[in-house]
Amino acid sequence: MPLVLHPLFARFGSRASLAATAAFTALVMLATSANGAVTRIGTNLAEVTDYGTQVPFLNLFKVGREWFTASANTFDTGEAARLDRDNGGWLRSLRPTGVGSAQFDRACTLIFSMGAVEGGPLNGRLPYPAGPYVVRYDGQGTLDYRIAARKNTALSVPGRDVIDVVPQTPGIQICVTATDPSGTGDYLRNIRVYAPGTEARGEAGDLFQDDFLARLRPFGALRFMDWMRTNNSTQGAASDRPLPSDYTYATEHKGVPAEVMVNLANTLDASPWFNMPQAATDDYVRSFARVVKAQLAATLPVYVEYSNEIWNDQFSQGGAIETEGVAQFAAAAGSAFDKRLNRFGERTAQICMLWREVFDNEAARVRCVIGGQAANTYIAETALDCAMSSLAPCRSRGIYGLAIAPYIGDWVGLPQHESTVASWTTQSDGGLTRLFSELDTGAELADRDAGGGMPTVVARIGSHAALARAQNVELLAYEGGQHLVGVGAPAGNAAINLLFDAANRDARMGALYTRYLLAWRQGGGGLFIHFNDMGNATRFGRWGALEIAPQTSSPKYDALAGEAMGCLFDWAQAQFPAVFAPAVTGMQGVDPFLFRAYAGTGQYLGFSSASGQVVTVGNQTGPTLLTLGPPTPFMQQAGCR
Repeated sequence: MPLVLHPLFARFGSRASLAATAAFTALVMLATSANGAVTRIGTNLAEVTDYGTQVPFLNLFKVGREWFTASANTFDTGEAARLDRDNGGWLRSLRPTGVGSAQFDRACTLIFSMGAVEGGPLNGRLPYPAGPYVVRYDGQGTLDYRIAARKNTALSVPGRDVIDVVPQTPGIQICVTATDPSGTGDYLRNIRVYAPGTEARGEAGDLFQDDFLARLRPFGALRFMDWMRTNNSTQGAASDRPLPSDYTYATEHKGVPAEVMVNLANTLDASPWFNMPQAATDDYVRSFARVVKAQLAATLPVYVEYSNEIWNDQFSQGGAIETEGVAQFAAAAGSAFDKRLNRFGERTAQICMLWREVFDNEAARVRCVIGGQAANTYIAETALDCAMSSLAPCRSRGIYGLAIAPYIGDWVGLPQHESTVASWTTQSDGGLTRLFSELDTGAELADRDAGGGMPTVVARIGSHAALARAQNVELLAYEGGQHLVGVGAPAGNAAINLLFDAANRDARMGALYTRYLLAWRQGGGGLFIHFNDMGNATRFGRWGALEIAPQTSSPKYDALAGEAMGCLFDWAQAQFPAVFAPAVTGMQGVDPFLFRAYAGTGQYLGFSSASGQVVTVGNQTGPTLLTLGPPTPFMQQAGCR
């Protein structure tokens, strides 16, 4: 008889005794590891911006917009280039640099300038709470608060302001209206902004929000491409690297410091994946690698990739590498694009050798990756061979993996399909049935050149798996997932955008993801990195597995986390059949839990996305929800990471 969901799953927060938790955890950790094939699941992290919904840091100032200049009557005077800043971006004064007068009398930033969620179960929600926030700062000066925030003068003292926040668009505006008034060099700096209840942890040195960490617990790898602002990066010299002391990590050409990314990887026991900027010098690469070697947990491998999608002329890095290749391989036969690919392979090999040199006797921890294009094998094969280079074949220089982005649905939003897809939206279900039929079969649009549904995706995975085997490297996915976004005119088609939004919130998207990940694994794929962890649904894409930080469940997230946790649950069933067998069903979800129910033993085994913990309850362990701990140590023991 099927089990009825235990009511205690709806009472998250209750715990059994610490002794019981410790005893059960110790028993699990003594079990042997599994040997079956698994899909290792990771995620890209969305770019850190003032409008992002990810909210990763306890110190919210780190996601603040770059300083902009303002006056009492003008929101932005457009004179930011004339601000007097130190090397970390802090304002030394409000005197304009350069020649001539200026309009501004203050410098401002914005935090939480994103719009509220539109549609779906989270309609109208913003990802930050109301309440009293605390602003800490060093130095002398005055801060002014506008839009969603007002200063509580009764509770504020020098160095510590309390601001009352009522969430609204465009968020919290913080302006420096005076700094270093005495002229002694004691200017305002080290500004920290804490949401209610987080000040103590932030001041103690913790970096990350609990919700952010909890949602990421299932993922065994974190790709930091967007956190590093890899696309169109201008970083080259080692001195260009961002530092933890920088005033914000949302700068256009710097992003998040290596030290902070390593801290996150260590906190989550997740393997980091770093993208070296296209213009990075050898000194930059060594400097970055030394930080990782010194600070990354010794148990974790590190993935290293040179730039991102150098075949994609949407970004500047491909053209820059092509210019280098044409100059370097001038005497070689082949197109300019061929020389781009050869230079890309060569520089990937050089960067790999630099990293491995820094890691020395731990060089095996460095997993160097060459990025290809899912639509064809030519790009990856040419780069791996790099026949024009003296390092040929580049794959022999420590290359661990070939990575592609096997997206599904990228053809649906193309201009040639606008009228057909728009016609679907007039149907009673808004077009969802036709859309999911197209994603599964490719038969609705019959686009043999650009589309093809799941069969085309499977074929692309298979061809790259064959190449990876021939080149003796692993097949990885640097990005992946659904790719429903309008291109050109369809991007502005309101009906199509509503269809794409609805599809991402539909249970059928979760089922599609489950089939898609199975096809990836069966086709020979290894580590799969989803794009990405969190982000609002907009006409520019629905990339996030979740939409905003407070969300704990979605069809995409549940499928990804379920795939990752399924490996652990399979292992637990094999190791403890008296406790966790037989399973009544596959993975089930009741927000915030993903779980399996076991009829024979009356037990549940689950994962809570609210807390980021593995939990169990039932006849074998008692009627109180037992929190076993974060999944990582169990997954490592089980061979799931």
